Amino acid sequence: MMRRTTLPQSICTRCSIQWRSLSTQQPRAPPSPPQAGYARLTNRGLISITGVDSTTFLQGLVTQNMFIANDPNRRVRHTGTYAAFLNSHGRILNDAFVYPLPPTEAASPDEPAWLVEVDKDAVPKLLKHLKKHKLRAKLKLRALDEGERTVWASWKDHSEPRWAAYNLESPTSSPFPSEASIVGCVDTRAPGFGSRLIIPGAEDLRAHFPDETQVAGSEVGLDGYTVRRILHGVAEGQAEVVGESALPLEYNMDMMKGVDFRKGCYVGQELTIRTHHRGVVRKRVLPVQLYEGDISTDLSSDVPVYDPSVELSLPPSGSNISKIGPRKGRSAGKFLGGIGNIGLALCRLEMMTDIALTGEATQFSPDQEFKISWDGSETPDAPESGEVKIKPIVPSWTRDFIEAGGAKANDTNREGHRAKDYVDQLEEEGAQR
Repeated sequence: MMRRTTLPQSICTRCSIQWRSLSTQQPRAPPSPPQAGYARLTNRGLISITGVDSTTFLQGLVTQNMFIANDPNRRVRHTGTYAAFLNSHGRILNDAFVYPLPPTEAASPDEPAWLVEVDKDAVPKLLKHLKKHKLRAKLKLRALDEGERTVWASWKDHSEPRWAAYNLESPTSSPFPSEASIVGCVDTRAPGFGSRLIIPGAEDLRAHFPDETQVAGSEVGLDGYTVRRILHGVAEGQAEVVGESALPLEYNMDMMKGVDFRKGCYVGQELTIRTHHRGVVRKRVLPVQLYEGDISTDLSSDVPVYDPSVELSLPPSGSNISKIGPRKGRSAGKFLGGIGNIGLALCRLEMMTDIALTGEATQFSPDQEFKISWDGSETPDAPESGEVKIKPIVPSWTRDFIEAGGAKANDTNREGHRAKDYVDQLEEEGAQR
């Protein structure tokens, strides 16, 4: 933890003022991310899990299915996926990506092998969590060394489908090369958000993907990727997906295809399933616009308007959002993090947006403004005090998902289609007889 630096008693008043100004100055905002590009994710780490019990071990710990759904032969999935590790109370320990490694990467062809991608700083704690649940399982756990493999994000906004996905059952349908040393997955956390790729070593991604049809654009810094992620409303890492506090559905994991509600038991399942079947998630992570004074930006689009030239003091992560007015009332949400004039926040939908979750009246008023105020006591390295206004943006895909009834409705529709197909099949067999 960083400690607040104290000024020497001999410093003059003018120097004291200059020092405070420098200490609270925000870093220069990065430029807007390009329509196509790729970024080296230096803030992510990897854990290797190998052994005959590795698949069933992960199946009991993560929110996603390690087997192909509805497959009577219980074949192991061969595509990576977004998922989360939960504690026993159903709170997120780590948001993660889980990748199956090809048989050539395992100790023997019959032993499954997996890579788990999480925040680099969270690797030791997650390893401890995994070892606690290992018991007598036949597997090996290992944190990969720096430079052993590298995590990349790649995107092509102009050509990727709305919800990028491909068939788990067909080994030839993967958009990634068949080269055994490369693994990856389509990033389903937002429409057309891109792909995740893990390559051996620390060399440039272009060494493995020289063709523009596979990886387009040029390399972007980590900050550029973060801007793009915030614009799409995607929280990531321990700073935003607060460990042992965040709930999977409030962090849109149902919408992001990070939870399989039909897979069976896993640690933390009970609260997640109960919330899913209740069908009402009152708080969601949304992208937000940060501003001072009157808002002059057109917010009619799906995403906030990012302006690198705007300089704002960012609130500390976890700061409460409140109404502007004579009566403060209850907290409207919490600020998670941001860059420049955009950010992410956990928002009470019926207070901060026009979304109605039930038939009852909401607390939303289109003229109501919200703010975040802080005095520097929240975290030692935060600006001493400040205030900024905040406005949530509801992306169209988020609105569509919520208004359609969420994942519960999708499950119901899927069951309905399955039943209809079965009836049609019976009628066809009867006609043939």
